[in-house]
Amino acid sequence: MTFNVYVACLRPFSVAVLFTLCSLVAVSSPAQQDEASAAPQAEEKSKPKPAAETEWIDLKEGWKAIEFGGEGDVKISDGVIRMDYGTPITGVRWTGPMQGDSTDPSKPSTAAKLPVLPRDNYELRWECRRDKGFDFLCAFTFPVGKQRASLVMGGWGGGITGISSIDGADASDNQTTMFKAFDNEKWYAARVRVDSEKITVWVDDTELFDHPREGHEFDIRFEMDPCLPLGIANFECDSQIRKIQIRRLAAEEVPGDEKGQR
Repeated sequence: MTFNVYVACLRPFSVAVLFTLCSLVAVSSPAQQDEASAAPQAEEKSKPKPAAETEWIDLKEGWKAIEFGGEGDVKISDGVIRMDYGTPITGVRWTGPMQGDSTDPSKPSTAAKLPVLPRDNYELRWECRRDKGFDFLCAFTFPVGKQRASLVMGGWGGGITGISSIDGADASDNQTTMFKAFDNEKWYAARVRVDSEKITVWVDDTELFDHPREGHEFDIRFEMDPCLPLGIANFECDSQIRKIQIRRLAAEEVPGDEKGQR
């Protein structure tokens, strides 16, 4: 047999061997396939499941204009609160019950129809805009357990945002102080979470800051006292507030062992 004939005879055999080897490499065993498919499933199971979000409660009703002295007009219609330019402050407060309140026969009967709101372990959200003016379009006062605080949006001439007050320091001078411009005639979505460990603030779904509660005292400026226990004010501007909602945190969302209210 010549060399050329010998090679020609071996060529089909070589091709078959090569095909078999490639097949063995490409096709894994059933055990290997099961192991590979189980890996993503195991990883998926190891991820913590997000807590089921509790129901948001609309706070369209229950608001009353505050007499600061020099306040502008307040108009409340279909869940939209319009606060006109005051000298310097215009605002409203929540007239409904809060958790832990004692029964007060002097409260109007309409309060009984309003939901009982939490003082701790909750989220509060709303939308606000400044139509005219230059200072804070919204200072939202809210409970922090047995204490209280205000989120000031666009204060001190229009650019300062932060919590007032922390350990006696205003929103212009504490760890939450930041500059954020708020354009006139533009709606902004704000959200505050008060849990047993910290206060967290978002604007337009961007987290601006959080601040721990332990070891700190939270209070409000004396001008905001009429807003208690829950209230909204502006400063030398026309502004609007809408879509005010609150929800209690689910047990899975409350950090540590403190699952109840303070």
